[in-house]
Amino acid sequence: MSFQYEGAGKSGSFAWFFQRITGVILFIQVLAHFYIAHNTWDAGHDWATIIARLSNPYMRTFYLVFVILGLYHGLNGLWSVLRDYHMSAGKRKLLFGLVVTVGIFIGTLGFITMLTLPAVQ
Repeated sequence: MSFQYEGAGKSGSFAWFFQRITGVILFIQVLAHFYIAHNTWDAGHDWATIIARLSNPYMRTFYLVFVILGLYHGLNGLWSVLRDYHMSAGKRKLLFGLVVTVGIFIGTLGFITMLTLPAVQ
C-alpha cells in the first residue's frame, strides 16, 4: 500500500491548528469572564447588573466573540470525535449537515439574544 499526498487542504491541518488557537483564546476568555462576573465591583447575577454590563459595547463584543469561538471549538471537537467512527459517506454527510445545522441554530440564537438585549433604564 502506498501513500498518496492529497494536499494540505484535505489534511485537516487548519481545523487542528484553529482548534488549538480557539482553545487558548477561550481559556483566557473564561478567566476574564470569571474575574468580571465574580470579582469586580459590579459583580452580580441579577438581571439589571447583567444588562448594565452588556450595554457596554466592548463587553457585548467580548461575549459575542466568546459565543463564536466557543461554538466553533465545541462543534469542531464534536465533529472530530464523530469522524473517528468509520461510517459510509452518506452517513458522514448527514451527520456533518446535522452538526452544521445545530451550529447555525445555536449561533443564531446566541446572536439574537446578545444583539436584542434591552437598554439600561
